[in-house]
Amino acid sequence: MPNKDELRIWRSWQSDFGKNVKNADDLLDETVKAVEVYSDKELAKIAANGFNAIWVHGIINNMIQTSIFPELGRHWKVHMRNMRTLITRAKKHGLRVLIYCQPPRGIDEDSPFWKKHPDVRGPRILFPSDDGNQIVQYAVCTSTGKVKAFLSEGFERLMRELPDLAGVILITASEFPSHCYGRYNSRQKFGFMDCPRCVDRSPSEVVNEIIQRVRDGVRNVSQQAQVIAWNWSWSAYENDPNPTIVGNLPKDVVLMCGFERGDSKVILGKRRAIDEYALSYVGPSDRFIGACKIARKNGLKVMAKLQIGTTHELATVASIPVLGNIYEKARNYRKLGLDGFVGCWNFGNLTSANTAAFNTFISVGKLPAREKALTAFAESYFPGCEADKVVQAWEIFGKAMDYYPFCIPFLYFSPVNYSLAYPIKPKQIGRKVGGRSWLMDVRGDNHDLSFGCYTLDEIIKGLGMLARTWRPGTVALEKGLKTTSGEHGARETDNAWMVYHVYRSAWNTYRTYKLRKKWSDAKLDAYLRIIKNEIANLEQVVPILTRDHERQFGYHIEAHGQMFDLDGVKKKIRSLKRQLSSVK
Repeated sequence: MPNKDELRIWRSWQSDFGKNVKNADDLLDETVKAVEVYSDKELAKIAANGFNAIWVHGIINNMIQTSIFPELGRHWKVHMRNMRTLITRAKKHGLRVLIYCQPPRGIDEDSPFWKKHPDVRGPRILFPSDDGNQIVQYAVCTSTGKVKAFLSEGFERLMRELPDLAGVILITASEFPSHCYGRYNSRQKFGFMDCPRCVDRSPSEVVNEIIQRVRDGVRNVSQQAQVIAWNWSWSAYENDPNPTIVGNLPKDVVLMCGFERGDSKVILGKRRAIDEYALSYVGPSDRFIGACKIARKNGLKVMAKLQIGTTHELATVASIPVLGNIYEKARNYRKLGLDGFVGCWNFGNLTSANTAAFNTFISVGKLPAREKALTAFAESYFPGCEADKVVQAWEIFGKAMDYYPFCIPFLYFSPVNYSLAYPIKPKQIGRKVGGRSWLMDVRGDNHDLSFGCYTLDEIIKGLGMLARTWRPGTVALEKGLKTTSGEHGARETDNAWMVYHVYRSAWNTYRTYKLRKKWSDAKLDAYLRIIKNEIANLEQVVPILTRDHERQFGYHIEAHGQMFDLDGVKKKIRSLKRQLSSVK
């Protein structure tokens, strides 16, 4: 049966997570700026889609001032004032507010903080910023008494200032520089540790201590606020399912696990790792199941970390509409009796049929069989539609995504997100890399880094099969939604077509890439055949982008940048047509 007390956590696509840059201005932090985004209209929209909470990214160093480190939290009153306003406004819509954070956060090496507190300085960390430069920070060593006290006092004060805050979500691995075993510095599995205080401690012990300190600070004020510990990248600290960390969590802490991460799937004839959010894979993963068993044995509640709109599999569309997979995720979620979920990261935040369906499937008293549930949802979400065609389309989309060449390098470094506007030319590829797929990097034309565990031929085959399989599903969806009287039909149809066109464009990009790896003019005819295909593809994209008044397509929410748009697509069409005409 559905859990009435579960948290269903979302966030607005317009809210800015904050920039990871040197000497960042904390007055641009989300805990300051989110109140400008979460209008009554935006909050009502989130609530209407079935969610009951939102998350906001916060940096404890900036949000609050403590007696331990009074130099930090210079603008804490602004952070707290704006968060109180947001919490009060959200409450009117039945939405609770949680703060996601990674305590403590590293501090720039040239900060005056280190002159006053050299005794808490951890390893020196060099890591990439959002603007493509490098940042140097020092970790804040949690093996020192001052930092332990800072964590407890900081979260106690946070709860005193925000008594209606629903809780905190903690990430203690990955992401940004933080403690001495953080992602960008020493890890036990690398065989070294350059902090003299942490060298004799395990990373598991450090992580558990951070969570305990935060929990103690929260509990000094509130017994109701949730302290949610996320297992993201704990596998860097100990083998799955992280028995030491999970087994030593305080009993009133909620464990949140990635639903898909930590498993494998057969793709293009070989078993490949699933180590990221996935809509092409249902889950739960072996890692999730293992951690859940340990948590339940120790009396802990368990939540799921999901992305139910879209993922790095394709982030510049509104959703990847594989509702058959959404149904299976919801069915398995119910079977496990979970205590809630976070449904998005700082992208994939557009509401759609995906989000409405997942919340519907976990809410009904008894979940019908797959086809019946999908049909009932289609009839409700798209009044007057031909539900059988809509369901047929969703099932085809799920089969198409089985060809997606899933692996971390492809997700993070392929040109898929921006392929519709990505220029291609008949010449040898250069050395400049394509850059990070989730940020607005300058784009080179070398994509070798994206191959991962696949060969170039496998990627071409996978994307080609994906696009060819997807297309008849879109035709079926368009037919099924022609008769709908609701507001969602046109949007979902355009979205499905856009997914197809993006994957087709990515297929063409990699096909030309193969020719250009060892370019010669003898390959020109083959190249021209591909760009003719791409021109036809792009010309079908133009009318979709022309009516996309909501900036639904091409905008990467994490990057807060437009990776393709109407002008970019038209520019690419002109370029490719010039190439054709130049050889006639």
